[in-house]
Amino acid sequence: MNKKKKIIIGGTIISFVLIAILYLGVAIYYQYHFLPGTIINGKDYSNKTIDTVKESMLDDIRLYYLKIIERNGEVEHIAAGDIGMEISIDGDLSKIKNNQNHYLWFVKPKKEEKLDITITYDETKLDYAIGNLKCLNDEYISSGVAPQLTFDGNSFTMTQAEPGTEIDKEKTIGLIKKAINNMDSVLKLENQNCYLAPLDTNISDKEQTVLNQLNRYLDVVITLSFGEETEVIDRAQIYKWLSVDTNNEIVFDKDAIVEYIDSFATKYETMGQSRVFTTSTGSEITVSGGDFGWWINRNAEAEAIINDIKTLNSATREPNYLQRAGAYGDVDFGNTYVEINLTTQRLFAYKDGNKIVEADIISGDPRNGKETPTGVFNMRFMFTNYNFVRGSFQKTLKYWMVFYGNTVETNIGIASCDWITDFGGTAYKSAGSLGSIYINEADAKTLYKELPGKDFPVIIYKERH
Repeated sequence: MNKKKKIIIGGTIISFVLIAILYLGVAIYYQYHFLPGTIINGKDYSNKTIDTVKESMLDDIRLYYLKIIERNGEVEHIAAGDIGMEISIDGDLSKIKNNQNHYLWFVKPKKEEKLDITITYDETKLDYAIGNLKCLNDEYISSGVAPQLTFDGNSFTMTQAEPGTEIDKEKTIGLIKKAINNMDSVLKLENQNCYLAPLDTNISDKEQTVLNQLNRYLDVVITLSFGEETEVIDRAQIYKWLSVDTNNEIVFDKDAIVEYIDSFATKYETMGQSRVFTTSTGSEITVSGGDFGWWINRNAEAEAIINDIKTLNSATREPNYLQRAGAYGDVDFGNTYVEINLTTQRLFAYKDGNKIVEADIISGDPRNGKETPTGVFNMRFMFTNYNFVRGSFQKTLKYWMVFYGNTVETNIGIASCDWITDFGGTAYKSAGSLGSIYINEADAKTLYKELPGKDFPVIIYKERH
């Protein structure tokens, strides 16, 4: 064997010896340490001794705290020391260690080891710690604010909702205790849906649709016509009547609309008002009382306004009336009316400004308290061949035209009279009616046939001399 081969063989033997020494040295080390890759209860304990592992587990408890992440970036903690947390190692670390072959220290363990441990804490202290959390304290909890509808003078806008921090306390407390039992390090309340209102405060598609509809409603312009005068309803009024309920449905404030109608109704309503009237003989008198005149139907008009807005109907129209007059303005009775002068016991009737009847009458008998009422009255209805009964008085009236009274027994009207031949003068003092106006049948027929069936004025007055 030459010298070169001897050197090679000697080197190889030395290398093997060194490797053997190194291997045995590492094997001896792992006789007292856990092998690399040792996972116990989810934690890596590579290269640690049994005592070190125990100490580490105790440190984990001593240093443990639950981080509670709340809404609005708030963070609170519950630490092990706050609740008297302790650990008891029930499993046998030595058994786990002995099951590892330290001679195979270069082979990573194939499975995670499970060690029975018991974690205990003081329930009373935990309840106290939980009770001190701001997220569960009413003093620090803020209520959510729903999206707010606002009007900027031209259009509606909607502010974003504020979710607030109202919380499901029972659910949250349960999750905190569960997290501590599991030794979790973080609990995100938002992720667990602990809050009563969602964090997402963006305007929803439904809310945007409603907002768009509200602004379309504002474009409606309703012009109510009162002859030459008008009342314009536009966005300056409409926005006050609109709101959105909790179901994102548009609501109209009908009471507010009626109140608005009230604000201008008295300007145009004339029912029961005094009127300056020029009689057929040329005298100018003031006639008060009666039920004739313009009278707006507030409920029907409010419904009509709502309907116009909902259907985006910008229109010019008359308002809805419970009762109409003959014309707009101070002289609201127009040019078709009946005029009765109780002083002269004369009746005049005009149709479209033309006199169609001038006749003597008999009015109510003032001696028995049945004097004919004065005022401007609305002709309510006309009958022919009417069976008229008042106590023992009974007649069949060829024509009966009622302008006063609320019941059959109290009705007062213009009656055709075929049982009297003398009208006018002072006849009413001896043959007066129960308040009605007696007229001969021929003139009554003309009234019945020429005048509208109802809704024209009957002007009754006394002329002063």
